[in-house]
Amino acid sequence: MTHTRIPENKNKALFAIFACVAMYGFTLGLGRPLLALILESRDIDRSIIGLNAAMPAIGIFLSTPFIPMLVEKLGMRRFLVLVLMLDLVVLLQFPRFDHLYAWFFLGIFLGAMTNCLLVTSETWINEIVDDANRGRLMGLYNALLAATMAMGPLVIPAVGIQGWAPFLVGACFIALAALPLIWTGPHRLSTHDQPSFNIISFLWVAPTLVAAVLLFSLKETAGNALLPVYGTRSGMSEAGAAIMLTVIGIGGVTLAYPMGWLADRFNRYGLLVFCGVCGLAGAILLPYAMESRWLLYPLLFGWGGVFAGMYTAVLTIIGQHFRGRDLVTANVSLGMLWGVGSLIWPPVTGVAMDIRDPGGFPLVFIAAALVFVLFASGRWLLSKDKSTVL
Repeated sequence: MTHTRIPENKNKALFAIFACVAMYGFTLGLGRPLLALILESRDIDRSIIGLNAAMPAIGIFLSTPFIPMLVEKLGMRRFLVLVLMLDLVVLLQFPRFDHLYAWFFLGIFLGAMTNCLLVTSETWINEIVDDANRGRLMGLYNALLAATMAMGPLVIPAVGIQGWAPFLVGACFIALAALPLIWTGPHRLSTHDQPSFNIISFLWVAPTLVAAVLLFSLKETAGNALLPVYGTRSGMSEAGAAIMLTVIGIGGVTLAYPMGWLADRFNRYGLLVFCGVCGLAGAILLPYAMESRWLLYPLLFGWGGVFAGMYTAVLTIIGQHFRGRDLVTANVSLGMLWGVGSLIWPPVTGVAMDIRDPGGFPLVFIAAALVFVLFASGRWLLSKDKSTVL
């Protein structure tokens, strides 16, 4: 098998991006279950916990229109450093303003910063890699993100959920995330041509990718926020419920690169459908697996790997088909869609759990995955040119 050589300056940029995202992912993995478990310990309704977890979606909506302009004006490196510093400041306001309504407001800012960082880093990687190894490098990106997100919840058993300690740990890792960016030079878009579509028209340009991101956002928002609650409501301890997220993250780490390899060797659209089918099967089996950890942990491992593979395939397809301003617009559109999912899924899942406690959690996943599989399969079967299906 031949390998595509990446120029040294691109290798430096890739290292800096990967290191930055790895440090930031740790804080992201800590923050979501931490806030949910703090609210659960205060006997807050699951629907309110879900609504609080949806607040970052508003930040995504508010920040998305400004990302292309800021990336072009500041360059990707300076923009990422600015975002990280603002995120650090916001995170430290949670223990300072320890009130539910203040946390709703602060969650909006966290969502904006997360959106800016992920959209910019994903665009930067796709700009500098070749299509021959795009899937593997995007798989490595997702593996690092999943690994550090999986490590984040481990802070909870170590330092608990009360006081400043968990927030200070998160702030330290955000500061570390900015350091690798000093080692690389500035990078600007390869072309400044006007995009051929906008965020709204992207819905028609790539409807299957739209559906895939909405499904993936269910796992990343409602799943990460409410899976620990689902675990505690099913009889697990707080520590055990948090470790469920770690197992999912380990699956994402282990299988992300192999899924990227599959994306480089086989049909990427078919990989999306395969991931949807596996996600559906995992949701169906989850309630039965909760009765035995010998079944639960392997299931969560595979589930995490499948969802990581879905997003790897989406990013690989985006990088394959778009360049320059179109690439930024496509990634910004993914961020907006993530925001839509973040706004919808946590409260919907929380309400479902209030109605059917705790079985509403897997039911939401079953319904969403089934709709995606039917839609994606139908588009594939009806398409005349299957190489251009998006």
